[in-house]
Amino acid sequence: TETQAQKQVPVLAALAQATRLQILDCVAGAGPDGVAAGEIARVLKCPASTLSFHLKELSRTGVLEARPAGRFILYALRRPALASLAGYIAGLAGSGRPREGRQLNTLYITTEGAWLKKDGANIVMQVEG
Repeated sequence: TETQAQKQVPVLAALAQATRLQILDCVAGAGPDGVAAGEIARVLKCPASTLSFHLKELSRTGVLEARPAGRFILYALRRPALASLAGYIAGLAGSGRPREGRQLNTLYITTEGAWLKKDGANIVMQVEG
């Protein structure tokens, strides 16, 4: 529906940038405990001001969760936001929308694009950045 599509637009816009996909890849690799912004900056060799802008956008759209941990802010994936996007895309690519509450397998997001593994099949989402 139009409302479902409108909900996904900010998330897709946030993901349609190579640095942000690299950030998600780094954060996903850290697992549910999250990773500090300084570690992300070190891994990506990204200036702090640039990284801060991208982290803010990913957090604003609900893709990342930022939580304080002492002197640091840890960033972790908000998997429900990604699962919602994956479900929407799977519905577009499949024979119909997934039933509400249906568990999708895995959404993979890398610097080269994103894809969803659903029922053993790959559904590809091309991201240009």
